[in-house]
Amino acid sequence: MTRPPIRFPRSRPPRYEVEFTGDVRIPSSVPGLTLGGDLYLPKGAGRVPALVTVHTGRKDGLGGIAARKYLRYFAERGYAVLYVDSFGIGTSEGVPRPILSPEEVDDGVSVVEWAAAQPWCTGRVGMWGLSHGGMTTLAVASRQPPHLRAIFPVMGWTDAERDLVHPAGLRGGIGMFGHLSLYNIFCALLPPLREHDKAEYETLWKERLEKFEPWFTDSWLHPPGHPVWEQRRVDAGRITVPSLCVAGWRDLFCASMITAYQQIRGPKRLLVGPWLHTFPDVAGVEPVPSAALACAWWDRWLHGEVPRTREKSATFFVQGGAGRWVQAPRWPPEKTGDHVFVAARSGHLYRSSRTGRSSAVVTTGCRSDDTVGALSGLTNHPIDKFGYPLDQHEDDTRSLAFTSAPFPEPVLVAGSPVARVIITPATSASRCVVKVTDVDEQDRSVLVSMGVVDLDSLRPRRNGSPYIVQVRLDPTCYRVAAGHRLRLVLAVADVPRLWPAGKPATLGVRVIQASGDYVGLAAEGYGANTATTLRLPVCDPDSLTDVLVDPPERRTSGARDVPKDRWEVTRDHLGDAVRLTVAKEDRVRYAEGSLAMKTLLGFEVANGDAAGARMRASGEKTAATSDGGRATVRAEIDMRAAAATVTAEVLINGTPFCTREWTLS
Repeated sequence: MTRPPIRFPRSRPPRYEVEFTGDVRIPSSVPGLTLGGDLYLPKGAGRVPALVTVHTGRKDGLGGIAARKYLRYFAERGYAVLYVDSFGIGTSEGVPRPILSPEEVDDGVSVVEWAAAQPWCTGRVGMWGLSHGGMTTLAVASRQPPHLRAIFPVMGWTDAERDLVHPAGLRGGIGMFGHLSLYNIFCALLPPLREHDKAEYETLWKERLEKFEPWFTDSWLHPPGHPVWEQRRVDAGRITVPSLCVAGWRDLFCASMITAYQQIRGPKRLLVGPWLHTFPDVAGVEPVPSAALACAWWDRWLHGEVPRTREKSATFFVQGGAGRWVQAPRWPPEKTGDHVFVAARSGHLYRSSRTGRSSAVVTTGCRSDDTVGALSGLTNHPIDKFGYPLDQHEDDTRSLAFTSAPFPEPVLVAGSPVARVIITPATSASRCVVKVTDVDEQDRSVLVSMGVVDLDSLRPRRNGSPYIVQVRLDPTCYRVAAGHRLRLVLAVADVPRLWPAGKPATLGVRVIQASGDYVGLAAEGYGANTATTLRLPVCDPDSLTDVLVDPPERRTSGARDVPKDRWEVTRDHLGDAVRLTVAKEDRVRYAEGSLAMKTLLGFEVANGDAAGARMRASGEKTAATSDGGRATVRAEIDMRAAAATVTAEVLINGTPFCTREWTLS
């Protein structure tokens, strides 16, 4: 039975003019120290619910300026809206804290309770934010402050170690140590920019210059497994307020955000699109008006009596082919079953069944290739504009790959694929990277989902016997077309998301011998009790309800220049090395002046020389103010396997004002 389509919520018209107050002072969790926030009030609305975001992307920086259209959007529709600088950032007092520290969460609780007590607030507070703001929102909600009534976390995370710094408990690469470390230095060291702020907080800023410690040093000094990471984990199971969670299939926090949604115990909705790390309204692919959806969410939960409902639904985009927006009562949607495939020594991937033919179990394997991973794109990095996966074919050939026969009919994968990898005792690799790709008729290989596991943490103490590793891949919703094939890929490297793993190693797995030939299109018929398998959760597409989406209004907060972005992946075939270059520019002009941020990140590694891997990141952020002043922060990071150097310089009107350097080994 075909269900009638659902329409994505449309924006309701604005009702109020907005009254702006800059630099409202809010108590932090530290007695005597305050946070700085911008307040947007709907004129003439009386007491209204409040919406709060606490963010390290300072309110007078690129992040805050980009958020202004949403701050005003909510205020125009009857909400008091606060955008607050994190402790030690912008006009907030103190020194910047490590990412997701307990004290950072304490500050968020303080802001929520302060807002609820203001004369312009009804006592009901919502919290929201993108990226760091989404993380803060989830963390504060897990503390259950009494006046927090609903949340809207967008692409946040709950485990700073495994979701960001050291993915899956393995030493991380350019995500935190490159992209975010530069951004953190810019936000922390740039002086106050607005006229009032410059006069009021110059002394505060100068003191901060000498005490600041970048996120890079904190991440470097706390390797995978360090006890400090346990203190910074968020228990999403403690969240009981209504939660509208947003994730992107190609975002680095996709799995974390969807897992948080599944653990939340209050009414909840999930929105997942084919996005990189960006707000859905301005996504380059399939944008949706998520601000309108959030406003409808606030309208429902922050006014009057709370509806007596246990709402739980998921709206998501089906990738592969033309794509479509659909809705299901939950995530993952109800599945029709699992398609199980078994890997064969011949490189085939056979359909498996309990009653299938038996085959001898044998061993196959590959040597590590330190250059594998760059073709996966920037999907697991904090990049918002570009970086979708490239053709995986060359990485596949440098890995252990098993390919199915062409599918006789389309298959909709919806959920988290699971690889059951049987590792041989001769394996010396410290990790196993698992990918599933969609191979078309031209043999182009499109990344569907991936996961990674730390083998050292699972390896049995006694040698001589194989052991089973269950690898849960990132959640996905992907339609594999008829005639396409599925590929299971096992590798040791995933650069530059993970730092190369050291000396050359081998990865061995148990597979079936089989015959080396497919049996028809379906390739059915082999048992898989003692061999490596892939399990795909399969959904009936007719069980999903179509969602009609009107594209959001394209509004900008200021005149924008066309940036000169660059993304290159090159291979040195003689040296068997791979180099990645990412150059990114962001520029905006607004009433108070202009901001420009440029970053250049390079990573290189030669196969067999993981110790020689190197990342170099540099950039600058310049603010030009309306009074003719210019402030610039420059930063450079040089990271190798065993040592790193971070430098930062502040220039005022072109003259060096302060220089800091951190040397780590």
